[in-house]
Amino acid sequence: MVLGMHRSGTSMLANLLADAGLFLGHKTQPGHQEAEFFQRLNIYVLQEGSAAWDRPDGVDDLLADQRTRDYLIDYMKTSVDSPRAVNFLGPSRWLRTRSLTGFTDPWGWKDPRTTLLWPLWLEVFPQAKVIHVTRHGVDVARSLQVRTDASIDEYVDAYQRRRQLYRLVGRRRRFEPSLRVADIDAGLALWEVYVAAAHEAVEALGERAVEFRYEDFLADPDPIMHRLLDFCELEPTPDRSWADEVLGSRAFAHRGDAGLVAVAERHRDRLARHGYNDA
Repeated sequence: MVLGMHRSGTSMLANLLADAGLFLGHKTQPGHQEAEFFQRLNIYVLQEGSAAWDRPDGVDDLLADQRTRDYLIDYMKTSVDSPRAVNFLGPSRWLRTRSLTGFTDPWGWKDPRTTLLWPLWLEVFPQAKVIHVTRHGVDVARSLQVRTDASIDEYVDAYQRRRQLYRLVGRRRRFEPSLRVADIDAGLALWEVYVAAAHEAVEALGERAVEFRYEDFLADPDPIMHRLLDFCELEPTPDRSWADEVLGSRAFAHRGDAGLVAVAERHRDRLARHGYNDA
């Protein structure tokens, strides 16, 4: 089982693992291999702490309140063994097992929110394994910023096209992307929250966790892929090379932009705390 890989930079890795036989869900977000079933559960749990993926401040309070924690763990356990799990397993797999706890094929899920909620999920799946992939914080923050900027432009354009209509009816659509990460410094601070939480999970799980840098994977993917296949209990492929299937140019993408290099320099200490001394 795989919990909570960072979205930015890991979709390619998730696709490679899925191609090798790791089941990541019947219904996944296009292009990202993120399971809808676990996304919805994680969103609900975060909301119970008045938190969200980009506003994680309430998570500590949620984890600290034992009554809330117990109720949420029970709800999560009930959910993974309920008919609703067909959303993840698909009809044929669900008819075979009727639950996720009874599903024995190599499987896992990818949703960054899991990084914040791993103490709860380990109560649901005590034998779970974790794969944590870090990527340079400036590259992650810039990716989030670009995505948010594009969403803001689209959202405002849609409003302008229908502006006269809103004189007669109220606007119902809501802006979903995070305005917080429109600021690259705020995005980098959020990156640090996720990386720190993931480090805690890796340290707690010991041999049931694997952690590596995305940039190291791009530079030399074969040893890491072989390690991951063994970790996920997938069939080994000793003669296969993944070097031609990854884009090494995506490593340290910020280095081609002087403005982003300045951001990295400004946050040098923060980056170094999480293994990026080569800002």
